[in-house]
Amino acid sequence: MKRYYIRMIISSVLMSMVALCGCKQQQVEKSSFGQVDVFADGDVLVDDVDGESESDEEEAEEEEQFASSDRPIKTSSKLDVDLLPPEVEKMVGLCDAINMTCVELQSAYNYNNTDFVWHCVHQYVSNCTDEDMGFVRVGDSCEADPKIVNAVIYSMFGKLNSIPKVSGVSFEDTGRDAHVKISNDLKYQFAFGDRGLSEAQVRNATQYSDGSLEMEVALVNGDTGEETVSFIYTMRANTRDTTTGALFAYEITGARPADRATSDRIDGMPFLVPVMQVYGYDSYDKDDPKYQEVEEVLYYDSFKEHVPGVDELNASISHEILEYANSPVDASSWHEICSYPLTTDEYVQVAITFVTRPGDVSDPDIRCYGYDKKKTRALDMNDALAMMETTDEELLTHIGQLAGSGSDVDVRGFIVRRDGSVDIFCMIDTADKGLGKKLAAYNSGTDEIRFVSDDGFVIPEEETDVMKPELTHGRKD
Repeated sequence: MKRYYIRMIISSVLMSMVALCGCKQQQVEKSSFGQVDVFADGDVLVDDVDGESESDEEEAEEEEQFASSDRPIKTSSKLDVDLLPPEVEKMVGLCDAINMTCVELQSAYNYNNTDFVWHCVHQYVSNCTDEDMGFVRVGDSCEADPKIVNAVIYSMFGKLNSIPKVSGVSFEDTGRDAHVKISNDLKYQFAFGDRGLSEAQVRNATQYSDGSLEMEVALVNGDTGEETVSFIYTMRANTRDTTTGALFAYEITGARPADRATSDRIDGMPFLVPVMQVYGYDSYDKDDPKYQEVEEVLYYDSFKEHVPGVDELNASISHEILEYANSPVDASSWHEICSYPLTTDEYVQVAITFVTRPGDVSDPDIRCYGYDKKKTRALDMNDALAMMETTDEELLTHIGQLAGSGSDVDVRGFIVRRDGSVDIFCMIDTADKGLGKKLAAYNSGTDEIRFVSDDGFVIPEEETDVMKPELTHGRKD
């Protein structure tokens, strides 16, 4: 699958440092790098998120609780992510470069990996628009002074003891396609790259009274806002350059995934992405039949290549859904293809309904696709039968009896719900009642059957994944 990255321009702001709530605090312990990582060693005494501290009684109680311990006490204050102080804003570019590297190398933040370190520096330098950094374009490369590069590295990787050597296949000293080269005058040269549509998005920032900082920075699609990854970065005050002329006021000491989706993606877990998202209301007038057109098609993607089961799932979606979406219809007809993704701790799933209107008078047909995270393979009907401890024949007979239509039941697929129960989707022929084929769902937890068109939902909206751009299923409002 193609990935998109574009250059991010970091906006400058003129806001002074947010004042912290005044609270008596102990001297922070020192390490070989200066202050210890307070996110591992400190305790927050007052969390002044909304500008209101705890009551005097609560504060006194907490002070007494921590007074006898050796752990440093610190206070916290939320920063406005839309008006970050300049020294904090400058760290966003470093976090953004790390985000892109984590995606490119399918790796978590790792200051012990030389290739990871230099990939991060390369991403930062080649996408930096800060003229104060003094980077100079030379042909198709960006030239940087070693002192500046050293400052970048130590601010990105505050726990490094020394600057790693440029090494590895991708970082050779010579070669036309090298990412990083050493010029004749001993300056670094970084090849330019195109980051496509991606950009950084700061979601949270917390300043602590001991000078440390915690900030969540996501890598998102600039057009749709869809998240690729999001990490929470821990930072401390710069311990190597404490002068007012330091390039960076902070150094990053760690990063952790901000959500389960990021953790899964870095581990190479498949996830769902839209490959077709068309709504008639975007292109046609209300009186045009095609105003009601809906074409939502999702594919499985992964940061790793050739993940077992993913190619198989995408091939099925392509054959069963995408070909249907691309099939021609006349001027008075339209496709109605709606996707319902549902990701849990164990499964990545999507149910897709499809029908051509107004030609098809029956309910939409349905196909379901699922990936088992633990078993790292595609789900099939045998998995559903095993979960329900039944057989195919027993299931068909039971659903037929509940529907009152004998055994005329055609199972189309299944979805594992968030509570662990299984929805078995099937088409039930009700021609004897003059209703044609009806889409039904049997739930193993309630042991009940419901007709989807009567209930008005395939999967309850509160259970489906929130995607960007949003899947509207044809509802404009």
